[in-house]
Amino acid sequence: MASRRYHQIDLLRALACVMVLAFHYLHRGHMEGWVPFTGPAGLDSIAKFGYLGVQLFFAISGFVIYLSAQGATPRAFAASRAARLYPAFWASVVLTTAVVHLGGIPSLIVPWRDVFLNFTMVAHWFGAEFVDWAYWSLAVEFHFYIMIWILLRFDLMRHIKVLMAGWLLISLANYIRPAYPVEFVLEARWAPLFCVGICAYLMRGGDRSRMTHGLFFFASALSVAYAWAQAARIKEFSHGDLMVAVAVASAIPVLFWLISRHRFEMSGGKALYWAATLTYPVYLLHEYIGYVFMTHLARLGVPPVWCVLLVAAMVWLAAYVVHVYMERPLSKVIRRAVAGG
Repeated sequence: MASRRYHQIDLLRALACVMVLAFHYLHRGHMEGWVPFTGPAGLDSIAKFGYLGVQLFFAISGFVIYLSAQGATPRAFAASRAARLYPAFWASVVLTTAVVHLGGIPSLIVPWRDVFLNFTMVAHWFGAEFVDWAYWSLAVEFHFYIMIWILLRFDLMRHIKVLMAGWLLISLANYIRPAYPVEFVLEARWAPLFCVGICAYLMRGGDRSRMTHGLFFFASALSVAYAWAQAARIKEFSHGDLMVAVAVASAIPVLFWLISRHRFEMSGGKALYWAATLTYPVYLLHEYIGYVFMTHLARLGVPPVWCVLLVAAMVWLAAYVVHVYMERPLSKVIRRAVAGG
């Protein structure tokens, strides 16, 4: 199974995480009434576009998961994904539930039945609420992993380009006339971003065929179209905001095009390694836990900017603890259990 590390992907992963964190701490938290203060106007005007970090995460996943599937058996792929996803996720469900219940923000609390269903990572299959709404994107990723596993199981990876073409046509049809079952089962809304990442990986590996290029540009255009439609539904967005959102969404395929042509290269380092390594537990821990602690700090008279900085630092530290004491040891156990060796 392929294991090469791409440092530019690490940088993009860290960037996506910071974008989402800024969106929640400096914009959404106040908009939803979960944080009792507004961020500085200048920062809020930038942070409100941070939701597009999730789109960047999906494109990264297309690249990285397709890479990890190279030469893998279905069981080995399942073992690697379970070992990567579940340890930090389980720890985060427990920590988030505890903090939210003790934190005094009733609107963030979900029923205990839903808490237990969250441990599956597919709580949405059972109509349950997520313990932290940030988990919705993990549900999307989980569907993508299932699709890749099916391709491995039935030896269909060699037909990936034909399958991507069909997936993108379904996505186009869904864009024209949305159909919830299609969006739910096939993740038609997010398919273009995963395809951008897959195509970038193929092109970087030397596949410069017309079909691969055509799929990349089709996926890129469709991803921007979806971004436009999503931004157009945000009531507080002005026409200028809509243009900025489209520009940021357009930058994602541009970055992956540069990666595919070996024009975005960089060396790694400890700081980048840890920033990228901790993005997953940070993403899992940051939102609801952050809202609770920022609320209490604000009540103690801590200035808003310091609330955000202190909580962000606390979340990164908590992510480090989860990674070292939960993710690392448990991942080895889960990998052995699933892989059977």
